[in-house]
Amino acid sequence: MIDTVTSWFSGSDITGWDVLFAVLAVLGAWILSRLSRKAILAIGARTKGLSPQLLAVATRVVHYFLLLVGIGLALAFLGFRTEPILGAVIVVVIVAVLALRGIADNFGAAIILQTRMPVRLGDEIESMDWTGVVKELNGRSVVIRTVDGREVHLPNAAVLAAPLVNHSVLGARRATVEVRLGDALPDEVATSVLHAVGAARGVHKRPAPEFLTVSVEPARTTVHVRYWHAPTTEPHVTSAVVAAIGEALRDRPGEWAVTGQVPAPPLVPPAPV
Repeated sequence: MIDTVTSWFSGSDITGWDVLFAVLAVLGAWILSRLSRKAILAIGARTKGLSPQLLAVATRVVHYFLLLVGIGLALAFLGFRTEPILGAVIVVVIVAVLALRGIADNFGAAIILQTRMPVRLGDEIESMDWTGVVKELNGRSVVIRTVDGREVHLPNAAVLAAPLVNHSVLGARRATVEVRLGDALPDEVATSVLHAVGAARGVHKRPAPEFLTVSVEPARTTVHVRYWHAPTTEPHVTSAVVAAIGEALRDRPGEWAVTGQVPAPPLVPPAPV
């Protein structure tokens, strides 16, 4: 058979053995690519956090790389000069690296995010001035959905480089409501307010709500009521707490105000002593 194949290339320097080795090179590369695919999938199954999309990209890259190596070896066995081909491949690789540098950065960051798992699906996170629930982790971005229904794609590399706050790690978050009381001491309303906050929908029983005095003036006392709730329920629970405190203070004489938007301290001189 080798002699028959050799006779086909009798006018050239290619022998039947060269053709056989070229075919074996391509076949071996194809077999290795199949085996590498199974190996990558097996490693992915043992490694927690790697998404199917990330594994699919990795297997595809290794598959095409091994096939290109096999084709290059086959061309070398057939007598082709590989220097021009190698030079062209190097140029293409350099251009691809420069053009796809952002994609490569995001892909590498995706591997870190999905192996170290600082965020998981369903977590509420805050990053790059965006807050939302994680809906998807892919090779390019972390996809979150905000409370107002917007879908935001945060690039993996940017998420890894910027401060990342995970509101869901402890399974609970603490919120604060400010209560301003006129002509009253905090202890006069602490019992009724804390009872109302503890009974509000969504407020955790443990840790229990707490009542802290932050400023005392002749005509006003300002206190902060702190309470814990589930990570993704902050707007609804705060609304329920504000309403509950307002109901508890409704029949109280004197001026009072309750707000869930705690303002920054005003830049005013202190009250006279």
